[in-house]
Amino acid sequence: MLNSDCEVYEGSIDEMVSFAEKNSDAGIIGPMIINSDGSIQLSCRRFPSLIIAGLHTILSSFLPNNRFSRHYKMADREKGLPFEADWVSGSAMLVRRDALKDTGLLDEGYFMYVEDIDLCYQMHRKGWKVYYYPHARILHHIGGSTKGSQVASCIIMQKSILYFYLKNYKKDPKILLIPILVIVLGIRIAVTFLKGSFTKKVKKREKE
Repeated sequence: MLNSDCEVYEGSIDEMVSFAEKNSDAGIIGPMIINSDGSIQLSCRRFPSLIIAGLHTILSSFLPNNRFSRHYKMADREKGLPFEADWVSGSAMLVRRDALKDTGLLDEGYFMYVEDIDLCYQMHRKGWKVYYYPHARILHHIGGSTKGSQVASCIIMQKSILYFYLKNYKKDPKILLIPILVIVLGIRIAVTFLKGSFTKKVKKREKE
């Protein structure tokens, strides 16, 4: 699986296939993803608990380096060696055919975003493992496939997050916290709107 705004480094697909052949329990393998500016994208993460997800959603807009976001993004994990992760970015992932038959295809209930988290979640439920494999590299021009309003993209993202929790955590007692999560997701949309409006005003003043 590869986004349209990605470029593959030479030999990377062969590297992932080779790793899959040596690790028969690997359902999904995610490569190291490089941003357009050459930095490493935090593309392997933990499944978001309701509490961590809420704190990450609120704080990341103001304090992107807060401990809740760093925990969720596995920011402190050494990225030079392969390791198991809860989920890896769907912008680039190698998926084993047998594992996909076992879990089913991507859930079409998601319009966009979070379907990669859900697929990895189903892999774990079926006993397959998800690996981060840094010896394969993909260049990802973030946002190249979804150019447009940041607010519109944010709304779609928050709707997908809510769908994920309602689908997968409905038997968990923490589902009772969903109303709070809805409020938190609404705050994230509002913050995105306000930041976008502020940025537009600054750019307008600079032009004047």
